Amino acid sequence: MSDVAREILVTGAGALARADGFVPSLQIILGTLTDQLEVESAAILIETNRGDGLEIVASIGLGEEAIGGLAKAVGNPGHPIARTIATPVPSFNVQPTAPGGPALRSHLPLIVTRGGIDTVLGVLALAHDRPFDPVTWPLLQAGGDLAAVAIERPH
Repeated sequence: MSDVAREILVTGAGALARADGFVPSLQIILGTLTDQLEVESAAILIETNRGDGLEIVASIGLGEEAIGGLAKAVGNPGHPIARTIATPVPSFNVQPTAPGGPALRSHLPLIVTRGGIDTVLGVLALAHDRPFDPVTWPLLQAGGDLAAVAIERPH
């Protein structure tokens, strides 16, 4: 196991076991992913309890203006994050739909499977300058899986 994989696993598991609440757990998981994988910014979005869209529940590397812009943008069903909820397939190393910021984006659906039924809980959105090698994709997915478990736990 690589040092990066070990750090993501150890820190993510610790966040699930010891952080007080799902938002602090998500912040720790995002922090580890951004530190270990050279990600410029990251956000976790979940569907609101009201069912009227997506809500940013954790982020790192985004200022208030960027958070507000992202929150508004994901209201468009054609936005890559909204599409990831609708069609839960990861996308890696895609160019952003709007100018500015890092060169690439990756979006991973946050899914749990219970009783053979997949439930999409949200999206892990990452902005980065260098492409992720396909060898790194399972590490991103592992971070997403840890985030999905944190979201699913009672809060």
